[in-house]
Amino acid sequence: MRIVLLILLPLLWVACSEKPGGSYRSKKSDSIATREMAENVTIEYTDSGLLKAVIESPVMIGVKNVRNPYIEMPKGIRADFIDKTGNIESYLLSEYGISYTEQKRMVVRRNVRVLNMKCEKLETEELIWDQQKGRIYTDKFVKITTPEQIITGEGMESDQTFSDWEIMNVSGTINRKKNDTLPCNESAMPRRSRTRRH
Repeated sequence: MRIVLLILLPLLWVACSEKPGGSYRSKKSDSIATREMAENVTIEYTDSGLLKAVIESPVMIGVKNVRNPYIEMPKGIRADFIDKTGNIESYLLSEYGISYTEQKRMVVRRNVRVLNMKCEKLETEELIWDQQKGRIYTDKFVKITTPEQIITGEGMESDQTFSDWEIMNVSGTINRKKNDTLPCNESAMPRRSRTRRH
């Protein structure tokens, strides 16, 4: 999977020579880790020329080191997952995220929400996105709201578009009333369609 990084204005890169603490030496090894910060960042994930996901965050901090480079998103993220026609299939919101670039794995935490176009919403406190397998999963408490039911439990696994999901240990199911507000009527519904990249 190829990653295209688009930096949107305003932009601020912090090099190790410009700010104290921009680089540091590990006490356990001789490796140097450099930190780079950017504001209002968009990352596009593509596979075989097709756009698969778009990640947006107000602040990204990239840490490059020999062992385990990562990108931290301390002020939250939004991820749009794209189908083969270039339309948004689902989206994810969280208050914190960290992406391990070499492992192609992202962990999002705190007030995590995923909503798909079938009007189903996932709520949890931690979710892992395995980019290589195209899967999202968690072993934490989850609440999934559908047009018909509210289902709670421990642990969940799904494809990354949250179209085919399974709760591992269901603890409760509540039937929704007809006049209850649907998840897809919320203000944070998926936005405009995105075009396919060639």
